Amino acid sequence: MTTAFPLLSLPDKALVLVAGCMKYTEIVLFSLASNKTKEVVKSLNLSVKHVSVTIKDIIRILFDTDDDSPSSMVWSFYPREDNAGHEPIPVYMPACVSVASVRDIVTQQNLMKYQNPGRSIREWVDHAQYIFSIDKIGCLSFKNETCQFDWISLKNVFGKIDISTLVFNELCSLECAQLAVRHFSSARCVTAFCSSFNDPSGYRNILIQNFDALVLGYEDMSLKIGLDDLLLMNSKEISIQSETLTDKMINQFLKHWIKGSNPRMEKAHFNFVNNQIVTKETILKGLHYQGMLLDDVNVNGQNTEVYYIFRRDGTAGMISIERDDQENVVHFSIF
Repeated sequence: MTTAFPLLSLPDKALVLVAGCMKYTEIVLFSLASNKTKEVVKSLNLSVKHVSVTIKDIIRILFDTDDDSPSSMVWSFYPREDNAGHEPIPVYMPACVSVASVRDIVTQQNLMKYQNPGRSIREWVDHAQYIFSIDKIGCLSFKNETCQFDWISLKNVFGKIDISTLVFNELCSLECAQLAVRHFSSARCVTAFCSSFNDPSGYRNILIQNFDALVLGYEDMSLKIGLDDLLLMNSKEISIQSETLTDKMINQFLKHWIKGSNPRMEKAHFNFVNNQIVTKETILKGLHYQGMLLDDVNVNGQNTEVYYIFRRDGTAGMISIERDDQENVVHFSIF
């Protein structure tokens, strides 16, 4: 008969060797055992490339989900029964927590829930920041029609970390998105892939903000973008996919840019849908341009045409038109 080995009584160097042989999901649990194990894990200098948070019925923190790497994992926080009730509710003290690889989440296998060792979600976030040297959250995503959590409470948990992008998708309502933009005002980018953003007249206050990037439109949306909406946008980079985009609208947009509109813009991407015909003649009509036609098909099977136009102050803008069997995309880059 064997007895449990007293792991925590090992010397620090031995603990480092043991921890170095663990999976990331095991390392997380190991780091929670004591201050000593936390410092051991910290000494491994582990890092994660991308961290994101999803706010739905429960709160999840996702690490390196786009990479098939050892650090790819998901932390899920399950509320206690007494957290149920009238909304909004505070960000809760989890009853239990699961730490699983992304593969296990997808296959719904090997999922294990652990009793929460008395830590609030804020403390879990602090712990992740410490052991993995996290300095920012790549994206904070909202997926439900309404956010059941108290906004001040959410901000207290995640607002102290640099948040790159707010993402609104699935059932997220415009009201929920507006509240997120208000409470997480330091976020530098906004991405909207939900039907509540189909009508830009409801969120022109978002269009005019000084974001680094604004991404609107997805294949499941019916975004009704207009020229006035494009001219309101004040982000450095905009990416639009809309059934109402036309080559004539882009032509008008470029003429306004030459006269001085959209002064902060550095890049724009216009994705045309429903096999809409896009012609260079319409896009360039009335513009003074210098052209360079790239007849060769690139590695993606796309033909690319490149043209240069100039603003009144001499600033150069490059128009590139990409075509393939599935879509037409117009890119505009400012130099």
